[in-house]
Amino acid sequence: MNLVFVVTRSIPPHTHERSMYLRAIRMLGRGNQTHFANHRGLEPHHKDFESLKPAQVPVTSSLSPRHAVAATLPATTDRQVSASRLQCWGWAGALFLLYAAFSLTQHHRLSTGGFDLGIFTQAVRSYAALGAPRSDIKGWDFNLYGDHFHPILVLLVPAYWVFPRPQTLLVAQAALLSWAVVPLICLAAKRLGKPAAHAVAVAYGLSFGVQGALAFDFHEVAFAAPLLAYGLTALVEGRWAQAAAWSAPLLLVKEEISLTAAAVGMILVLRGQRRMGLTLIAGSLLCFGLVVAYLIPTVNPQGIYPYLNNATDGGSLSSTLTFTERLTSMPLLLFTPTEKVTTLLLLSGLTCLLALFSPLSLIGLPTILIRFLSDSPTYWGTGFQYNLILMPILFAAALDAHPRVIASRYPIVRKLGRNAGAALLCAAAPLAPWQPLQNFLLHPVDSFSLSPHATTAHQLLKRIPDGSHVEATNHLSAQLAHRTRVFLWDTQGNADWVIYDLTDPSSPRAQLKDRVANHLANGYELSANSQDIVLLHRR
Repeated sequence: MNLVFVVTRSIPPHTHERSMYLRAIRMLGRGNQTHFANHRGLEPHHKDFESLKPAQVPVTSSLSPRHAVAATLPATTDRQVSASRLQCWGWAGALFLLYAAFSLTQHHRLSTGGFDLGIFTQAVRSYAALGAPRSDIKGWDFNLYGDHFHPILVLLVPAYWVFPRPQTLLVAQAALLSWAVVPLICLAAKRLGKPAAHAVAVAYGLSFGVQGALAFDFHEVAFAAPLLAYGLTALVEGRWAQAAAWSAPLLLVKEEISLTAAAVGMILVLRGQRRMGLTLIAGSLLCFGLVVAYLIPTVNPQGIYPYLNNATDGGSLSSTLTFTERLTSMPLLLFTPTEKVTTLLLLSGLTCLLALFSPLSLIGLPTILIRFLSDSPTYWGTGFQYNLILMPILFAAALDAHPRVIASRYPIVRKLGRNAGAALLCAAAPLAPWQPLQNFLLHPVDSFSLSPHATTAHQLLKRIPDGSHVEATNHLSAQLAHRTRVFLWDTQGNADWVIYDLTDPSSPRAQLKDRVANHLANGYELSANSQDIVLLHRR
């Protein structure tokens, strides 16, 4: 039996990717005469080729599945490479339009909130005025460095100078999330072929982590998506310096994502880049320690890092435990309650278990531990933005695992590797009916139309002058964050105007009505009351 392996320029010499495919070849070709065909007439570069003469023989489809080389990559011309890149950016453009349209529509329909779009709008507005990131929605004149460390938001300032609107942040997030798909598609095209690359684009672009982030306003972790996507694809292809360079800015995204950067450093060490990996680990841990132990407590009004012991009155198991006790109880806390198990199963099933065959999946471990050791049920599930950074990690890990999968001794695993693209689509399909984008795609006309309630709200919001001090409910505050000094209704402040949405789910209706009565008795008069929107102004 002859085993044929085609060496192409799409596998660079002296890289981890080439080493993995060579390992697959050795496993598949044991006991057989192996011929290496150099498709483009290039001299072999890898040391494993030195004792073998390249045989100019064609790849034959007559080989049995056990000995056929699934790792073989097609030869690519410069024109094909350009076409492939155009394809990648085409997918990014399509996803950007989808994400941006969805986010802007959500905002127009009053589905965004002061938590968190209003908070980040006020932060970027403060940066644009060359000040510290402050938010009155978070707390009166609250410095956000007392809550989280996210200086990367400064990059949004030039766009905000041109378009000073909350929509600027939503469009920027759409661009960041869609940009992340480019390196993943390019890597998938190299490893799995173009048809499978399309499947990866759909599976990643519509994954529950990405959609959860889109559906819940704007968050700084959107910056982590392209950084991780580019960094991990460089890691898979053995471009070590680029992997470290893309991972280093993660320290500026959010304090706990420094631990994710440290995990990337760990993988660099495991793959032989000891000095580079240890440097990234040390820098990441040092940054995390300084921010959590010094910077945030120094700025925080209570002098603490507010998320270290975030015990609540929710009655969960960990709400009665200190942070140290949580660490010692880790095995139990990671799998109870069952919502955590459900999340782990969905994360594993997202790539049909392919990601678990790669050590790159360990990069997501810090995020999982931080969330599951918390006592807040919000962190345990699949909603909001908390699964976003796990998406590029899992898909890059799945692509990294491909050589191991196609070299497996188990036929069912090899079959999974040969049909990886279809498997990813099949894994994504069952989750589609529960994702936010479904209604937007299936009912676009309804998605763009405004209810009478939202129409009335927009009309009343226009009555509030720019620069006013405004007391508002959550969803209405996001509409005012760019042009007024707005704070939430339960914050003590000196408001010129008061606007309440009595249907806001985050604000008890009875308390809002009591608040309105109190304002009317203390110097305010009613300007409008329509469609459950109440507008007051100071006499």
